Amino acid sequence: MQGGVRKRGAKWYYYFDAGKVNGKRKKIERVGGRTKKEAQDALRKALNDFETGYTPPNKLTVYDYLNDWLENFIKENRKINTYNRYKGLLKNYIYPAIGNIKLKDLKPIQIDTMINEVRQSNISNSTLQHIYGTLNSGLNRAVKLRVLNDNPCKYVDRPKREKFTANVLTVEEFYKMLDLLNIDSYNDYIFSIALQIVLELGLRRGELSGLEWKNIDFENNTITIANNLIYSNGKTYLDTPKTEESKRTIYISNELKQLLRSHKKIQSEHRLKYGPYYIINNYNNQKYDFIMTWESGKHVHPLYYTQRFRRLLKRLGIERSIRFHDLRHTNATLLLSQGVDFKTIQIRLGHADINTTLNIYSHVDLEMQKKATEKLTNLLEGGKSVAKQK
Repeated sequence: MQGGVRKRGAKWYYYFDAGKVNGKRKKIERVGGRTKKEAQDALRKALNDFETGYTPPNKLTVYDYLNDWLENFIKENRKINTYNRYKGLLKNYIYPAIGNIKLKDLKPIQIDTMINEVRQSNISNSTLQHIYGTLNSGLNRAVKLRVLNDNPCKYVDRPKREKFTANVLTVEEFYKMLDLLNIDSYNDYIFSIALQIVLELGLRRGELSGLEWKNIDFENNTITIANNLIYSNGKTYLDTPKTEESKRTIYISNELKQLLRSHKKIQSEHRLKYGPYYIINNYNNQKYDFIMTWESGKHVHPLYYTQRFRRLLKRLGIERSIRFHDLRHTNATLLLSQGVDFKTIQIRLGHADINTTLNIYSHVDLEMQKKATEKLTNLLEGGKSVAKQK
């Protein structure tokens, strides 16, 4: 496709032949800048946009586009908690700062200014990275759909989050927590079950809440993670696990198997006791036979684990910042300390990428390296002694 530039008055223009439209040849001519070079650069960009099908949406604002992306793409293709998280970030940070800017006019400096202003509000670097990530994801989709020629986010430094170090309980602290519970009280009993399941299997809170009896293969000592009961935006939802890798089958110990068999018997007794008043849990127009239920049959709310765990930590006098989720990290840390390889731990935890596992537990890896170095040193010292004797 041919085009050219020419000077008209104080400005330079670019032009090119756009082919036939309704049987007539169409010529496009636009202001290219104040110099010949600016016009030539504008011509190259215009030709590239025309040939790749890009048409700048003149009136579409950042808000208009991102709201449509959120409601018609994210809502349909992502988990409900992802949708709610994106919605909150857009509403609270992105729309107020750049929502009124026309999409085609959005510049890296405006995104960088937004990031810096939000940073001044003392939010965590993790949240700041989520803000950037949400906008970047939305604008990447705009480029793919050819409503944006380039993503300005790629010219803005991605906020760095603090390196995550998992907080864990010691084995001694874990058993002290169990000792605080009176299993004659059902509230304490069901929480003790939760603690023991999560410490052995490293489940997420929602995965624990979504466990069904049909997920357990007592004959082969396995449990399959197939559900995720989550609390988001004031409601509970039953969904599939976080990622495809989160759908996994984990081998369980004989001790945990017996604990679950005993719990199933207790739950059956409650079902008989409550009769027609026993609560049947329904989600997505289906009935679910959950493992983690109250005496009445109602599922244990995911938030209960968080709140009860916090209260028990306080009773134990543990002042470290540890969450119920950190039992998952405790599980992985204990496995690593016993020499279990990272790949096995990745599979058990359901991480999509082994780098996630490696990054979270790098501090434990160093401890393992220390032990390996000590073993190697002992081996070399032993060899040296034998050599001297000869």
